[in-house]
Amino acid sequence: MTRLHGSELIERLQALVPVLRERGGAAEEAGCIPRETVDDLIEAEVFRAVVPARFGGHEVDFRYIPQIFRVLGRGCVSTAWTMGFLVYHNFQFAHFPEKAQDEVWGSGRGFTMAPGQVMPSGKAIATEGGYRLTGRWGYATGIHHGDWMLLSAPVSGGGFDGDVLRFYVPVSEFRLLDTWKVASMRATGSHDVELEDVFVPAWRSVRVADLRGSTAEGLALNPGYLWRIPLLSFMCSGAVGPMVGAAEAMLEIVTETLRNKVRAYSINQAQGQMSTRVRLAQMSLRLQAMVALYEKSILEIEESAAGGDVMDAAGRAAVRATMSWIASEAQAIVNTLAKEAGSRGNYLSSPVQRFQRDVNGLATHALFDMDHTGDLYAHTLLGMDLPAGAMV
Repeated sequence: MTRLHGSELIERLQALVPVLRERGGAAEEAGCIPRETVDDLIEAEVFRAVVPARFGGHEVDFRYIPQIFRVLGRGCVSTAWTMGFLVYHNFQFAHFPEKAQDEVWGSGRGFTMAPGQVMPSGKAIATEGGYRLTGRWGYATGIHHGDWMLLSAPVSGGGFDGDVLRFYVPVSEFRLLDTWKVASMRATGSHDVELEDVFVPAWRSVRVADLRGSTAEGLALNPGYLWRIPLLSFMCSGAVGPMVGAAEAMLEIVTETLRNKVRAYSINQAQGQMSTRVRLAQMSLRLQAMVALYEKSILEIEESAAGGDVMDAAGRAAVRATMSWIASEAQAIVNTLAKEAGSRGNYLSSPVQRFQRDVNGLATHALFDMDHTGDLYAHTLLGMDLPAGAMV
């Protein structure tokens, strides 16, 4: 397999933006990403972006990985969120034992498409050779397209009492619950799923503490810097990407709309109104500032890991706060621009209303809770110790 440079992958995704935008309505109505889109992304080889080179993966530099979310987000926020995480979750498998890595990457196509639920739920009972899992997990984004699913559960027995392990389980083992009845992000298909006393071999597990601390045994097989990036820094820098891309798309769409828009109940062209021009300029400048901070943070994460440094808690807290602020800024830009587009932006045939609804829905995600992440960051600014168990 040919190893592609990250910039080439991004160029391939950029070429798909118009068709993703066209498919947005159908994806939303179906409640999942169209098969054609999945096939296009497989053909673009994007699912190999975060697979070790020793398995034929591209193992691209980190700076390109959040851009996968961002570029896809210019076409469809739900597609970016769903497919982005199916790309991203390959990162976690680099921490699992060797047998697990061979299973998910060495079986033919060289990548896996694994939904991943974050918060621990259910229960895992230690038994001979592994664990028995029972419970219900929410927000199984991408479950319609997955082969495995990543999930976390507290463990009883086996010397792990009270510990939380990360597992991966064949999607075929789950019962899918039709719970995703939502006003936004509908195409992600983020339903709840259930397991009932399913056996999972021990080598399909890793301690969450080791995953977050970059101390899992699987890392011995993957010496590249990419796999040493802190889990939450890796995750949240990508997760905000669809919102960044949506803000860029909205500026593009609304600017074009304002070129020819005539204000209702008047004979004035929108572009002839100074206040409209000023707001457009402000949104363009805010977007440029937001993107500059986003890209600066991404490069700092890469440079730290590539230089062999271990990002300390203060650095990780800064990343989390930065990405939360970017999410809130993207939401503000999108909502301001949507208002400038006028009432025709509310038609279901318009991508404006879909970008706005999806961004507003995504902004409620716990990853982007500025009260929480800002508080953690301010602890470090004030020289205070972070709270025990802080998620950074």
